[in-house]
Amino acid sequence: MMKSIMTSLIKNEQLQKTGVSYFDYYLMHAQDRENYKHFQKCQAYQAAQELKATGKVKHIGISFHDTANILEMILSEHPEIEIVQIQFNYADFNNPSVESKKVYEVCRKFNKPILVMEPIKGGGLANLPEAANRILTDLNKNASNASYALRFAASFEGVYKVLSGVSNLEQMKDNLKVMKNFIPFNDEEYEAVAKVRKILDSLGGIPCTACRYCTDGCPMKISIPDLFGCYNDKKIFNDWNSDYYYGVHTKTNGKASTCIGCQQCEHICPQHLPIIKYLKEVAETFE
Repeated sequence: MMKSIMTSLIKNEQLQKTGVSYFDYYLMHAQDRENYKHFQKCQAYQAAQELKATGKVKHIGISFHDTANILEMILSEHPEIEIVQIQFNYADFNNPSVESKKVYEVCRKFNKPILVMEPIKGGGLANLPEAANRILTDLNKNASNASYALRFAASFEGVYKVLSGVSNLEQMKDNLKVMKNFIPFNDEEYEAVAKVRKILDSLGGIPCTACRYCTDGCPMKISIPDLFGCYNDKKIFNDWNSDYYYGVHTKTNGKASTCIGCQQCEHICPQHLPIIKYLKEVAETFE
């Protein structure tokens, strides 16, 4: 029953809303240990295979947010998966909560093409602290910090596409220029971003990518990613505007101190962050 509902939804609603007759890539979104169980229960993978058989979907894939062993389990149980979208950037390369490197290696083990999300880590790798910024500027003063992040992700074997988010036309032009005239990373550049990563790791920020999954169900209407962003700006980038923006984000929404510890945010967080603990730190910093 659930499978037929999903199949009908895609055929009659999703295709109609997007104005296309088929999807090139159809992803089982945000797969992790718990979400995967839900997709299994409602037979989402089987429904996707049926859609592929009818031509409504050309390729089946997943977007993934969990540890490497969970991805290995999913790919073992569903060899029909054709492409995997993962969070992959040089800051998260050895991050134990994201496991970018290990997850990438699982994709290569199963010979799955890779879609990269968060290559610039929500913009964090475009606006680096001065010490980190200097390392990249010394290599090439004409190259943007974002260009290094994009090229890092795109330089790995098996990466099919790198998805970049932009805020303005200039950022888009920079991204297009980088990929149009793409030059793979060299050893000196790998060494440089490793140094940048060490600097960022030493600053102790909150590794939130602002996916915003946590906000919809928050009973106190706390804009969690925005408050974490303020905290990181103050902690890592020493941004004096962070206090002002904390006030902006809590004017009509809850403050960090209003958290009641219900844990709905932690259950849904793709990064498996200890959000309640972090909110206490945010409150101590700004309130």
